[in-house]
Amino acid sequence: MDLKKIIPGLVLAMAFSMKVVGAEGNIWMDENAEVQANQFKKIILFPIENASAEDSMIYNNILHKRANKRIKKTNFLGFSKVFTEEQKHILREPKYQALDRHFNSEEERFQAVKELTAADGYLVPRLRWEKERIDHSPATWVNVRMESYYDEKNGPHGDRYRLSHRSWWQSHMIPAKDLPLRMIDMDFVLYDAYTGRKAMTMIDYYRCYNKTKEHAFDIITKNFTGDWNRLKKDKPQNVPANAPTMGFRDLSLPASAVNDEFAIKTIYYAFKDEAGDRLKRVKVDYSPNGGRYYVTGQVTCYQRGETWIPPRATTALYYDHTERFKWYDKKGNEHEGRREYYKTGITDYNGYNTFWYRVGMDLRLVDSQTGKTILTKSAVEEDSERYGNALRRILGDFYKEVDKRIGSAAK
Repeated sequence: MDLKKIIPGLVLAMAFSMKVVGAEGNIWMDENAEVQANQFKKIILFPIENASAEDSMIYNNILHKRANKRIKKTNFLGFSKVFTEEQKHILREPKYQALDRHFNSEEERFQAVKELTAADGYLVPRLRWEKERIDHSPATWVNVRMESYYDEKNGPHGDRYRLSHRSWWQSHMIPAKDLPLRMIDMDFVLYDAYTGRKAMTMIDYYRCYNKTKEHAFDIITKNFTGDWNRLKKDKPQNVPANAPTMGFRDLSLPASAVNDEFAIKTIYYAFKDEAGDRLKRVKVDYSPNGGRYYVTGQVTCYQRGETWIPPRATTALYYDHTERFKWYDKKGNEHEGRREYYKTGITDYNGYNTFWYRVGMDLRLVDSQTGKTILTKSAVEEDSERYGNALRRILGDFYKEVDKRIGSAAK
């Protein structure tokens, strides 16, 4: 695999200096913000970029409602309700041009918000990519095993089961069907209105069949606000006073990630954040070249794709109907029996694509004093929704082993 080493520099320094707060998925905090995610009290929701005017209005209403419901102790104000028509006119002037994102710098944009509102931050959602495609599930012949029988209840011989049982194979055609697939990629950036710097970013992907735009965006905002809540609830490490220290060194990244800002931040944020969440007897040292021990290694793969699942059919026996009959015993007494008939039903499943985000990592724990490798781990994980989830499963398992290996002496 073509791996390119990320050397210490601007990108690496940015990734290593990010404040570590607990979360899941593809979300991270940025180190330049003076106000952290749990400190924002009033946030302006800007219109969604790259969306049509109609979609933007619908999406903004969904985001506004869910954010105010799920993010506690923070007031979210919709852009249209915050600014008067006069203020919106001002923002359209060449000096600001907030709606067209044509500032000479990000600082100018923030200054506009700062002058016109008392908000301490604002959130800019961006529609990165949206498409609906039709996946065709072709007509497919399959062989299915069929059965039929009946149970006799209260008959002349008592209760008897599986009478006249038959079993055979039958050809069955699964009909063709066109499946509309909704695909949306989005990112959300929370800015500090006082410094004009990014405070938090999340990127998310949505793939689902037979769903509306509104449903897709609602799920994305649910993921976003859920991760934001986890950031707000995170607590500092509580480790023994004599705990050994562990720091971080550079990772080698594959070509698929080395030029992708979102990939780099997702990887490095999870790299550090998961350590803070998992280590109970080892103190995490976030300073450059810090720690008696350090973690390094490489990301061996960082890919996403889809896998076609072909059409299939399943069978299950089900009750069909009951026939009642009369019979007489030796004394001539009349009785009523019943025969309950069962047969096989066929359920069709159309073909479809599953979506995956695959991450592979080779990790090493090194003693900085001796240069000796203490622990290694190689793993590949897939997730149906996010790179970050796959990353965290690998890193979480690794840091648990780190805790056992070098934290066992701490009390």
